[in-house]
Amino acid sequence: MPLRAGTLLAWVVILCAALVAADVDPVVIKGSHFFYRTNGSEFFIRGVTYQQPSSSSNNTQVDPLANLDCMRDIVFLSQLNTNVIRVSYIDPTQDHTACMSALQNAGIYVFVDLPTNRTINSTNPQWNLDIYNSWTQKIDAVAGFNNLLGFFVGNNIVTNSGNSPAAAFVKAAVRDLKSHINSKYNRDIPVGYEVNAAANYDIMSSYMTCGSNASAAIDFLGISNFNLCSNNTSQGFDLISAEYGNYPVPVFFADYGCRDSPGSARMFAEVQNIYGNPMTNIISGGIVFEYFQDDGLNGLVSISGTHVSPLADFTSYSSQIAKITPSPTLVSNYVVSNTFTPSCSTGAAFSASPTLPPVVNKNICACMVGSLDCIAKPGLEAAAVELRYRSICGSTSENCPALHGNGSNGTYGAFSICTINDRLSWALNQLYQYSTADCYSDADAAIAHTNYYSSDGNCAEVLYEAGPSGTGTITTFPTSTGSSYPEYTNIGAGVPSPVLSNGAIAGIVVGSIVIITAFVLGCVRICCWRGKRRGCACCTRRRGIKFQKDATKNENQYHTDSRHSKSPDQPGGLRGGGSSIVSDDSRGMVELQPWDERYLPPRSNNESQSTGSRSEIPAHGLASEGSAYVSHQRHHSSTPQHPGPELVNPLAAPSPMDSVKELPAFRAHDQPEDKSLGSMKLLSPVVKVLLVPNADN
Repeated sequence: MPLRAGTLLAWVVILCAALVAADVDPVVIKGSHFFYRTNGSEFFIRGVTYQQPSSSSNNTQVDPLANLDCMRDIVFLSQLNTNVIRVSYIDPTQDHTACMSALQNAGIYVFVDLPTNRTINSTNPQWNLDIYNSWTQKIDAVAGFNNLLGFFVGNNIVTNSGNSPAAAFVKAAVRDLKSHINSKYNRDIPVGYEVNAAANYDIMSSYMTCGSNASAAIDFLGISNFNLCSNNTSQGFDLISAEYGNYPVPVFFADYGCRDSPGSARMFAEVQNIYGNPMTNIISGGIVFEYFQDDGLNGLVSISGTHVSPLADFTSYSSQIAKITPSPTLVSNYVVSNTFTPSCSTGAAFSASPTLPPVVNKNICACMVGSLDCIAKPGLEAAAVELRYRSICGSTSENCPALHGNGSNGTYGAFSICTINDRLSWALNQLYQYSTADCYSDADAAIAHTNYYSSDGNCAEVLYEAGPSGTGTITTFPTSTGSSYPEYTNIGAGVPSPVLSNGAIAGIVVGSIVIITAFVLGCVRICCWRGKRRGCACCTRRRGIKFQKDATKNENQYHTDSRHSKSPDQPGGLRGGGSSIVSDDSRGMVELQPWDERYLPPRSNNESQSTGSRSEIPAHGLASEGSAYVSHQRHHSSTPQHPGPELVNPLAAPSPMDSVKELPAFRAHDQPEDKSLGSMKLLSPVVKVLLVPNADN
């Protein structure tokens, strides 16, 4: 069935919508400002924290981008002139296409927090494959969308000098995640960190951008500040200007919204300061806390089922954000003057070492596990693994120096980057290295069946650099091992590969389907319209169905029309009309019209009333089965034979074994076959009929 104009137009609209979604302008960073990549105008964040409260029944996190509730809320976010939302949790196993595309079409970009179930702990910090794998899965779940603005790797992890060593692990995470993004995606996706400005712990902010290795520096800094109330606005912004006036990366309020008095609606007076002069030279906007109402009563709306009710805070913020007139800077006129600090300050107030934990590399851990004789039993539950590991190694580096790290003095075990299962295997092997029997009897241990230390050159080099105690510094990063372990890619290397966004992929798929479908259906329509006699398979089948219907119709007319001959030896359908009889050689000829009874002599009443068995010639020519049936009727019918009109050159029923083609019904036996156009026109569709005298007369 050919495409109708309305259907084709609908597909074109879908295609165009998908392509428009794929072309949303990404936001890029230059110096300490955000800019639109295409037009070069400055991008100011007008954001809202968008995270549904955890389920009260089981305290499970809710992924706000994995359900269609976002469609309901986009209307209200747009009323607040929102161009950014911040999401605290996503489930990497879910599909986020619907929400991300809808937000993209509304001009809304997204920040995603990476830490949830796995995070860098302030008091016992670690950076290992368990955390890395969890965070990169979230990155890969949404990095393909052009409206993905960036990722937060931490939120107020370091708050004082006591937990400042954790900063080294946070910075190592930034380094490895940026390497993962750069090696897998064709655009820069910023990675940043959030500090609490109220604690006035500005050293942490400086540490996150210091050093000569720019790949380990954050791309943006978020500030959490809920103290910018109407009676403290001026003083608070003066402190922020003094602290971040020369900061080398963009700074914005990651959380804000001060309440002047408990129980009162927030007035959001700080909005005019954030988006006014001179703060727009330092601050790139902010994200209001928060969209959903929760126990803290900081929501802009309340949700009851599918009904959304704007609250007093919604009205106040809407009024304030509608009045802002920030002064943008064009990227062409912007000169970067803020630079990174070449060295990192250390001391009693801040004890994080500039030496960072090792780069995460799965192959190093595979080499280590492959060299062991005693390993952790496969299939142990996570809680059991954690419990047994702590019982052997504890929480410090004293018992298992190969598996721990110290962010204060910059010493890290060679295998501290491995998963907890791999680290438990190392600990068990150290515990039972002189007693295989004890390993065998331990319920949490198992004897290793594969040891490739001596056969794999890459692993031999890795284990040599780590040393017998596992405290050496590994500088060899194998991209594969010669064992049965799966090969992994070194996250510190790789060439960026072009990756299309989900919107672009959807546009290409839909467009391909539309084009192919329209082309095929158009060809079919043209074939059936203009090529009826050119051998079109589709048309031939359709005409075959039509011929069958005509034959059935003629057969039914035969039984009801008194003009048909009922003589058993008379070919059916020759009187009063019927299908033309053509052989295989007549392909492409003009179809014979039904015979006109005017060419026949008048019939006698006896002839018209004669009865007998009727033989039938198939509608599409003579078939062997039909001929057999005629022959049978001629020899065995007890009804008197009345031959009636006959063809001048009647055709014999073709035999399946006969290799000689039958001549057309309108060509004499001795006439040479001529298929020229002139000969076809000379062949009259009128069949000469002779009335054979009745033998009885």
